[in-house]
Amino acid sequence: MGNKIKIFVLLSLTGFFGACEADFSGLIRSTDRVEKRFSQSVDYNQSHPYQNISTASENYSLLIASDLHIGGTKNTRELFETYESSDNLALVLAGDIVTGQREDYEVFRTLKDSVEKPVFLITGNHDLFFDGWKTFYEFFGSSTYYFTVSTPEVPDLYICLDSGGGTFGKSQIKWLEDLLKDNRDNYRYCTVISHVNMLRTRRTTSANPLVEEVAYLINLFAEYKVNLVVNGHDHVQDAAQLGNTTYLITDAVVDSYENAGYVRIDVDATGLKYEFKRF
Repeated sequence: MGNKIKIFVLLSLTGFFGACEADFSGLIRSTDRVEKRFSQSVDYNQSHPYQNISTASENYSLLIASDLHIGGTKNTRELFETYESSDNLALVLAGDIVTGQREDYEVFRTLKDSVEKPVFLITGNHDLFFDGWKTFYEFFGSSTYYFTVSTPEVPDLYICLDSGGGTFGKSQIKWLEDLLKDNRDNYRYCTVISHVNMLRTRRTTSANPLVEEVAYLINLFAEYKVNLVVNGHDHVQDAAQLGNTTYLITDAVVDSYENAGYVRIDVDATGLKYEFKRF
């Protein structure tokens, strides 16, 4: 289970140093940036339908990883090879794929395009460096969306959210509220995935979530019976249980990280189970 997660009351001003280095895109905290990204994501979603993955089995698994930080590609290549050769239905990359540089995005796009199975992407704070959102959006599109997995008996819901600047923003939270209100009862399990870890394993000043948002979302997840929340950003695996919701933090994939890894989610009629994996 890792260290016991503690919730720290943090200053809402995004600082310079911490878990993922400096988040210069969010130096002055504002919802303007996330509001613009959310608006563009909604526009993209309107012309690109949400994906549904169908499986003939009632039991299935998927992988969630974060913090690839390309340049280096050794661990990313191994992750993709593991995914391609496995029976996992999907791979979700929860942010900090690169550090905003277009040439690194191009390297990653080439790697991703070689994978024939579904790969879902979310922005992290590093992806926004050097005006990186423009390249992310050009290459990959939305960072706020959902996908579903349909078994012969029931479907499950996976919601991907943009927390790259440390705040979800009013419009994205309203979108999430409406999605849960209107659709949650149609699905067996619900998982929410974003980059910045809502619950903190250690105190940092980089792209911290807003305390008020965290409190509101914890209550929202409880109300709508969200089963699992998965984040990255902190580079240190951890897990906690708040009510009926499990909160996970993944290890980093980045080559320089000694304990590089990801998490596998196994789904069956008894619930969602997780297993941290390392390279």
